[in-house]
This record gives sequence, C-alpha cells and structure tokens, in this order.
Amino acid sequence: MAEGFIYANGRISGEETTLLDQRMWQMLISAGDEEEVLRLLGDTWYGTFMQYRSMEECFIRAMESTEEELLELSEDERLVRGILHRRDVRNARYIWKNILSGENAGGEIEIERSGLVDTEILKRAVTSDEAREELPALFTRTLEDLLELEEGDLSGFDRRMDLLAAEVELEELTDINQGFRTFVKTHIEQKNVLISGRCSADQVSRQEMRDLLLPGGFHSPDEVADAYQRGTLKDLIAETPGFDEMASALGEAMEEGSFYRFERECDRRLLELLQKGSFPVFGPSPLAAFVIRREMEINHLRLLLAAKSAGVSQDRLKSRLPRG
Repeated sequence: MAEGFIYANGRISGEETTLLDQRMWQMLISAGDEEEVLRLLGDTWYGTFMQYRSMEECFIRAMESTEEELLELSEDERLVRGILHRRDVRNARYIWKNILSGENAGGEIEIERSGLVDTEILKRAVTSDEAREELPALFTRTLEDLLELEEGDLSGFDRRMDLLAAEVELEELTDINQGFRTFVKTHIEQKNVLISGRCSADQVSRQEMRDLLLPGGFHSPDEVADAYQRGTLKDLIAETPGFDEMASALGEAMEEGSFYRFERECDRRLLELLQKGSFPVFGPSPLAAFVIRREMEINHLRLLLAAKSAGVSQDRLKSRLPRG
C-alpha cells in the first residue's frame, strides 16, 4: 500500500509550496485594509480563483480544487470517503440552514460539488421522506433532529451540525493511523474546552453546557462537565499530553473573558500535528493532512478578511491567528 503512495506523496510535497508561508502571513496581517489583503492574495495560489464573484466562492472553489487533487491521487478508500463525506457535511450545513431558516429563500446557495451525497438529495430530504432514505444514517439522524428544532433556533442548528461533523471525522478518518486519530481527538477536545470556557464566563448551568459537548475527545463529555462544575477545567486540560500551552491560555481566557489566545493556541497545536514527521512518510496520512491544512488556512483567511473589513488592529489579529 505504501509503495502506491510514492507518486501521490511526491505530488503533495510540491502542492505544499502553494500554502501561504510565514512571510506572506506577516504581510497580510500588516496590510492596511481589506483591499490590500486582496491585492496580496491575488499574487498567490488563491489568485487563480479570484475571478469568482465573491471571496467566499473563491474559498469554496479553492477548497474544492484541493480535495479534487487528493481524490485523484489517493489509493485509500477510507481517505476518499472521509474527504467526500466532510464535503457533504459542509454542503448539508449550507443547504439545510438556508432552507430551514428561510434565508435567501428561492435564491442561489453557494455550495460545493457533491461528495458522496448528491446536493439535490440534501435539498429534497428536508421535505421528502423518500429522499431522506437515501442519506447516510448519520445525516438522516441529524436532519430529523434539525426538523424538531424551534423555528429560528440557529444556535441549536449549529450545535447539531457540529456534532455531525465530529461524528463523520470519528467514523471516517480515525482508522487511517494513530497520528490522525490523535489529530481528530485533539480537535474535538479543544472544541469541548472552548465551549466549557465560554459557558463558564456566561455562568451557564452544568446540564446546559453538557448538552453542547461533542463525544470523541480525550475526555468524555461527562468528565468535562464534572470539571466544569468543580471549576477545574484548566487542570483537566493540563493533564492531556501536548495541551500545556493551551491550559495556560485557558486560565488566562477565563480570567479575562477573552478566548482569542486560547483559540490561537488550539490552532497552533493542530498545525503542529499536521506537520511532516507526525505521520508515516508514505500513505494516506500526508494527503489527509494537506487537505486539513488548506482548510485551516482558508478559515484563517476568512477571519483575516473579516477583521480587516471591521478595522480590527494588528495586535488583536496576532492574538487570534497562529500565523505571522
């Protein structure tokens, strides 16, 4: 199996040069406004996609292009299925939120190409039992839960879709190898701690907070909820290997009520786990890692553009982004 990935991993090494380097991130963060950021991006790999009508569509097509490249190279069915089902989750979020919230009713929705679930099935499943039967079981359960939400419950919608995203990653990606299993568990653990920290700042009850947590981290939702109730969240995260800096940042965040530094440390840890050396040299892991790195880069660019548009200072941007 590893021999079959020699060409693919060589191609990925070349593709990694299209990721934004430290110098470019410094320039983007230092840019005076959104217009300057867009000009800088136009000279990078992203310039290929900037002919689309919006930067959001540019990012969608850029992510799509990255995934398509990997799908052509991968010989591992688990990776292909995992990549495509993660795309299905994103499309389901776009489509179901649009339909159930009544946003942009009848208008065009910016979505990606279909993964393993046709986007037309995702649309029809909202009102058709027959179409719903064509969905994977995880998607069916999620949609049924969404249909039971009160109209306008956008936070409830986002929580349920976050759960679906975590369930798909746990089901599809954790069997690739131990390194990627650690990445998925770390990602879920970080989300749970961030949820708990923010709930603590807002004095949310233990049960309400427990209902927001995702399964699959290093600690169970009940363990996190118990630590939340006892006020020992920082101690809980500190006992997890590789979470030392995040524990310190969490304590600071809970004292100050700002979680920018904690989120930055979370992203920094995830990027460390995706670097070369964390996985076997050959095989599906470097391909999967590249997809996630691109996804994180695009999410950070979204944050950067939103911040520049809102006139956020460089110092505040640096406190959130693990780049530059």
